Amino acid sequence: MGKTILLVDDDPHILETAQDILEAAGYDIKTAESGAVALQKVEGVPIDLMIIDYNLDDMTGIELASKAKSLRPNVVIVIMTGEVDLDLGAAKSLIYGVLTKPVHPVDLLNIIKQASH
Repeated sequence: MGKTILLVDDDPHILETAQDILEAAGYDIKTAESGAVALQKVEGVPIDLMIIDYNLDDMTGIELASKAKSLRPNVVIVIMTGEVDLDLGAAKSLIYGVLTKPVHPVDLLNIIKQASH
């Protein structure tokens, strides 16, 4: 597989759980607990896919998605949210898909497989 995925969430438990699941599936995982740290990583290493929490402490997931796309136009972005009726509005063009928390491991792996094709 070899895809590099950046997980961005301000909840360390969610990061750790998702990292364990994805590393077991053969992905190279980077993590960030804030939008600012995520942007530093996007600038520093090639990222194939980002999974971003919608509500970060320092910016929204949509703001981060927009900034990340300006740095790496080909990065695929998935938003995670606890909000059932999330309206992406104009940001739909930036986002590949949305995962609703709590995220089931099968759903997490499936959206990554779909996004990678």
